[in-house]
Amino acid sequence: MSRFSNIVFRLYQRALHSLALYPTLIALGFLVLCLLSMSIEYQPWLMTLKGNIDVGLVRNADNARLILGTLVGGIMTLMVFSFSMVMVVLNNAASTLSPRVIPGLISDKGHQKTLGFYLGTILYSLLLITSIEQNSSTQVPSLGVLIALCLGIACLGLFVHFIHSISRSIQVEYILNNLYRTTLEKLAAREAKLADIDDIPSWPDDQRWQQVPARHTGYFKELNINAINTLLCEHDLRMTVMIHRGFFVMSGRPLFKLSREVEPEIASNLLDCFDFFIEEYAHAHYLFGCTQISEIAVKALSPGINDPGTAITAIDMLSVLLSKRIALPDLDIAPLDDEPPRLFHYELSLDELLLLVFGPIRHYGSADANVLLGLLQTFKNLLYLPLRPQQKKDLLRHAHSVQETADQHLDNSRDREAINQVIERINQLSEEKPSIALLAVAGKEACQKNN
Repeated sequence: MSRFSNIVFRLYQRALHSLALYPTLIALGFLVLCLLSMSIEYQPWLMTLKGNIDVGLVRNADNARLILGTLVGGIMTLMVFSFSMVMVVLNNAASTLSPRVIPGLISDKGHQKTLGFYLGTILYSLLLITSIEQNSSTQVPSLGVLIALCLGIACLGLFVHFIHSISRSIQVEYILNNLYRTTLEKLAAREAKLADIDDIPSWPDDQRWQQVPARHTGYFKELNINAINTLLCEHDLRMTVMIHRGFFVMSGRPLFKLSREVEPEIASNLLDCFDFFIEEYAHAHYLFGCTQISEIAVKALSPGINDPGTAITAIDMLSVLLSKRIALPDLDIAPLDDEPPRLFHYELSLDELLLLVFGPIRHYGSADANVLLGLLQTFKNLLYLPLRPQQKKDLLRHAHSVQETADQHLDNSRDREAINQVIERINQLSEEKPSIALLAVAGKEACQKNN
């Protein structure tokens, strides 16, 4: 049963992120609508009603066939043009933002629904054409043609909406805001889940637990929580996952630990609950949203783009997201209704997360004083939050890394003065000894001469 559950889980994950999900469902809905309209088209009560109505109903088979054919050709043209624009957006996103945002853009539900409505209208019209009899004046699907005309008008409205949506999708601010909101929602959902637990357990002492190696190679992205909890409760086990989401796993690497020795069949069933794939979706885990925002900032700092303003905006967004992450523990759990949790997830610590999202920005923005100032301002703002001792050490450690980068790459005295002002404020907030050293205002060359 668990294997079937995992198969359904994987199919659901693939379908959820597929471009064909909504188009397929909507096209099937239009197919049912066409069959329904054809089944009642020539019912006596409807024929009597149509006989009393003249407006909007087609009486001639040739006219009906002409209208439906025109609709099919016109909507096909709209569909081709619309999704040529989607390809333009994807190409623009890959070249100016980050290739990692493409899966999220492809799975955009608005674009999928528009495509599905186009395909459904075409399918409806084509099926309706096949029901029109040659040289018949009584067997004309006038109600179906009227519905097809309404669907065609709706397609025109969707086309206008689609152009508006595409024009926004090209803008980097729109993509950044979508990533920010999605990541914030994932953090809020995790915070709400943990808030329902009165006493959050700590990571169990699993040093002597049985290690189970991975049998697949790939990027760990999803976990079938329900199936794993069922297996753990059934066999009275506790489990700790040793890697975080997004980690690349080689076959044979220890993947998780179990509280006692189990049969190979049970371990195999638990391994089957892990899902590996390449794409990263911001709505799957907050880490993916943070890394995509960071990569957009890095791309903006490249010489070909040269857009430090976008990088600073991304830093500000990441500062808010990190403020939410700081309040959460460095582990995640799968709660159970009537007993303590049995499944524990490894989450990146604050130090690892800062290195992952701010490390590349610090490296590629090392010669831009505003970018380095933005990073220092972020660390300063985060120091105002209630922090655990280790979290404060991690923030100061990364602030010191920014100070080292500024000392190596900034020669202008005014830039170094601005950096020093923020460092002084960080030192006041941290009250740690030794404090972060200030930069020599005269610049590196003058400092070397004085020494």
